[in-house]
Amino acid sequence: MATCRVGFMATSACPVQRERRLRERRVRLIPPRASTSSNNNGPANKFSMDRRDVLLGLGGAAAAATVMTPGGVILPAMANPVAPPDLSKCHIATQGAPSGEDKCCPPYSMAEIIDYDFPRTPLRVRRPAHEVKEDTDYMNKYREAVKKMKELKSDHPWNFYQQALVHCAYCNGAYDQVGYPGVALQVHYSWLFLPWHRYYLHFFERILGKLIDDDTFTLPYWNFDVKEGMTMPEIFTSDENSPLYNKNSRNKDHYHPKLLDYRYGYKAGSGSNASSDDELVQLNMSYMRSTFKNSMQLPELFMGDPLRAGEPDSSGKGSGGLEGIHNGIHQFVGPTTNPHTDMGNFATAARDCMFYSLHANVDRLWHLYRNFRGNRVEFNEPDWLDASFVFYDEHERVVRVKVKDCLTPTKLRYTYEEVPIPWMGSIKVQKTKETKRKQDLNLVRISEFGTQPREIGTTPLRVMVPRPKANRRKKDKEEKVELLQIKDIQVASHGPARFDVFVAAPYGDLAGPDFGEFVGSFVKLPHKTTTEEGNNGVAKHNGKKTNLKLGLTALLEDIEAEDAEKLVVTIVPAGGDVTIGGIQLKLVQADSPRLH
Repeated sequence: MATCRVGFMATSACPVQRERRLRERRVRLIPPRASTSSNNNGPANKFSMDRRDVLLGLGGAAAAATVMTPGGVILPAMANPVAPPDLSKCHIATQGAPSGEDKCCPPYSMAEIIDYDFPRTPLRVRRPAHEVKEDTDYMNKYREAVKKMKELKSDHPWNFYQQALVHCAYCNGAYDQVGYPGVALQVHYSWLFLPWHRYYLHFFERILGKLIDDDTFTLPYWNFDVKEGMTMPEIFTSDENSPLYNKNSRNKDHYHPKLLDYRYGYKAGSGSNASSDDELVQLNMSYMRSTFKNSMQLPELFMGDPLRAGEPDSSGKGSGGLEGIHNGIHQFVGPTTNPHTDMGNFATAARDCMFYSLHANVDRLWHLYRNFRGNRVEFNEPDWLDASFVFYDEHERVVRVKVKDCLTPTKLRYTYEEVPIPWMGSIKVQKTKETKRKQDLNLVRISEFGTQPREIGTTPLRVMVPRPKANRRKKDKEEKVELLQIKDIQVASHGPARFDVFVAAPYGDLAGPDFGEFVGSFVKLPHKTTTEEGNNGVAKHNGKKTNLKLGLTALLEDIEAEDAEKLVVTIVPAGGDVTIGGIQLKLVQADSPRLH
C-alpha cells in the first residue's frame, strides 16, 4: 500500500486523500475507514497501577492477560469495564454542581433498558459552524429544531434542559458505579471522555432531526483548529432572540472577532501573550499539532488514562491532551466569576448550544487521530471496549451502548465535511525571544523537586529533572515514549485551576532566563470529588488528585535536546490554588510504531 506523508505523519492510512468518490450534497468528506476493533470486592484496588508500566516488555495477548502486583506476583487481569448506572439510584449531584443546579436525575429512572439498534439512515454530514451561517435553509431548520426541543414539557426526556441534565448526571456525580457504592460514575478525566461524548451528541442530534422530521439533519461543528473558526461561532452570538442564543451567562468580551486562545486562563496575564492575531493563530496550531504528534505512539496521552470499574476518578487518573484543550475552551466561553455557569461548569455546560458544536469538533479531532493511526484500536482490551452507558434515543427508548460500537462514526451514520487542516503542516517550534537571541544569559541555579509536595503559588516553579536516558537511538524511540509526569496534582478549592508546563535543556546545572518550550497544560473546571463515605452514608469530599502526562520524544528532537541528561521543567500558574506531589521523566512502552 502506498505511503502518504501529511506534515509530521507518514502513514498508509491517508485520511483526507483516499475515497474521494464519497459524496454527500456535493461536499468533500473526511472518509470513513473500517474499524479493527475487536469482580472487584470494593472500590479500592490495592494493586492499582499503570498497567503499561508493569507490563513493560510484555506484548500481545500475554500482556493483556496478566498484571503484576507490587510484590512481583503475576495475576490474571480480569476484565472489569465500567457498567451503565442504575437509574433508579440516581441522587443529588455531588461533584461541583452549583447551588440549585444539583438535581440532574432523568425522568425515566424505572424504564426498561434495551440494547441499541444502530441506525440504517442516510449518512449525515456535519459542517463547520462558521460556514453554515450562510446557509439559510439549514439555519432555519437548526433554529426550528432547538425551539421545538425547548418547548417540550419540562419533564419530557427530549426537552432541551432534560438533555442538558444528562451531562450533569454523568459528569457531576449523580450516579454511583454499579457495585461500588460511593464511587462516582465520571466520564471526564479518563479514556471514557471521548466515546461517551460521541454517543451523547449522536442521540441529541438524532432527537433534533426527529423533531423536524429530517433524518439528514446534523449539528454544526466549531472548527476551532483553523483561523476562520477561531472565534465563537456567530450563529450562537449574533441574535439574542434566536433559540440558539444562551441568555444565562457567557463571557461577552470573547465574542467575535475575539480570537480563541487555547492557553486562556482566568488569572490576569495568563494565556499565550501573543503580540498579534497571526501569532496567536500560529501558537494555537502549534499546540494542536504537538498534541497529536506527541501522542501518536501512546493513546492515553490523547484519550486519557484507563478507568476500570471500582476505580474512583480521584485515584490519580489523568485527562488526555485533547480534553485539556477542550477544558480551556470551556473556560474561554464561560464567565470569569464563580460558579462559571453555563459553559464554565460541567453541571450546566450543555444548556448552551455552543457546547454541542464544541464537542462536535472534539469528536472530529478524535476521528482524525484514529485515521492518522490507521484506525488502530486505541486500547485493545475489554475494560475499554466493553465499557457501556445508557441514553434516551429518538424513539423514546432507554438504550444501552458500548464503547466498541462507536469507534467508527459511519456506524452511527454521520461523518464530517473535509476542510483544510493547516496545523498538520510544518509549524516551527515557538521559541521564546531569549532563546532565539541566546545573549546576555542570566543563568540561575535550580534544585530538583524533592520528596515533599510543593504549592504552585503566584510565581513559576522551576525544577531540574533527571532523564531516564539521554541520546536514545531510533529503535529505542520507536519502542518507548519519553514522558513528563506531574504527579498527585491537587486543587485546594473546588473551583477552576490551570497551569502551563515548559521544558528546556539546562546549561550544565544551571537554567537559562527563559522557560523554554511550551509542552502542555493542566486545566480544571469547577469540580469536587467524592473519595469516601462519611457519617450516616453521606459522602465526604476531598480534593481530587490527578496526574498530567505529556509526551516529549518528538519535542526533544525539535529543540535538539536529546543529549541532555537533565531537563529544566517550569510550571507557570494561571489560576487556582494548586499543589503537586512530584515531577519525573520516564520511559513507557509505546502502543504503536512511530509516525514521523
